[in-house]
Amino acid sequence: MLTADLYFDQVELARHLTPAEVAAAGAKDAQELADRLRRGELHPADCPFFPPGKRHALEIALAPAKYLPPVPSLELPRPVPPDLLELNEPGPEAPLVVTGNSEFTLTVMTALLALTVSPLYLLLVDCRGDTVDMAMVYRSFTPQRLDRALSTHQLAARLSRHRLILPGVLAPLRAELAASTGWEIEVGPVCAAELPLFLGEAWQPPA
Repeated sequence: MLTADLYFDQVELARHLTPAEVAAAGAKDAQELADRLRRGELHPADCPFFPPGKRHALEIALAPAKYLPPVPSLELPRPVPPDLLELNEPGPEAPLVVTGNSEFTLTVMTALLALTVSPLYLLLVDCRGDTVDMAMVYRSFTPQRLDRALSTHQLAARLSRHRLILPGVLAPLRAELAASTGWEIEVGPVCAAELPLFLGEAWQPPA
């Protein structure tokens, strides 16, 4: 099976490492600490200066193939119904993560989100079943479709802050999407395995 590129090589560890963590590890900077983690010289489980949720997030980011299932490379779009998935009883403060309505995207995201007990919303925008990287190519992830998804699920009324997290591969659309929807748009990581690190304290592993 020819598998899709899940962008494991684009996980950025250094951006999520704090000066206090760098100092506690005895590293000169965040990049050095990230490199030591990647080489296995340090293991998150053996680093008490990382909070438990961050240790879990680092485990995922350092070994994404262990946690995210391989999916076939798409020849044709494989749409699932555009929908709003509510995980762990989210309330008005829960993060809103946005992606497309590809079957394979949903497979990857549900595998990832099964690893947290944190509440959040996952909004599947109708982009004709394209994965988000292909949605950039074919321009199938549009402001109108995002606005329709937000309106359909009445998210403006349900969330205390009109902010959403967009997949990193869609970063070039950020300004256009923000102008059209009026929402604050935060660009997330390119690779889904980095999302737990990106969410920070909003990502907590099971007990």
